[in-house]
Amino acid sequence: MKKLVSVLVSGIVVVALSGCGGGTDDSIGDDGGANFPQSFNSIDVIYLQDGFIIDGHNRAGEDVTLQFCRERYDYYSGPGYWYGHFNINGDRINMFDDTPTGGSYRIDTYNNLLEVGIEYPIDFQNDEIIVDQIIEDLNC
Repeated sequence: MKKLVSVLVSGIVVVALSGCGGGTDDSIGDDGGANFPQSFNSIDVIYLQDGFIIDGHNRAGEDVTLQFCRERYDYYSGPGYWYGHFNINGDRINMFDDTPTGGSYRIDTYNNLLEVGIEYPIDFQNDEIIVDQIIEDLNC
């Protein structure tokens, strides 16, 4: 229920901020009662803990995926994989690497939103994500 409310609030925020409506895309077809993930054009970073998958690519043409669930994240970039915990500080996503190499990195959104079609540098990781799609993570 909390996830549904968060997703609905996120949708309302997106519509209000866009001024044009249509901040979310509907699920594909009639699900006949099955649970399919919804796709979004943007998501407010404060809702990432509810479970979202951000798929995209980087300038090198490699696939980049960020999966957020509760206070945890998984980060895939080309052949690389990192995981850890994250927090939100204003419009910034702070990610703290729990792999043996450790470290931390961040994504600054500048408007509290992750948006399809926008490039976000992943500071201190020498990487970026150009967002191709944002979907809810039903496994969170």
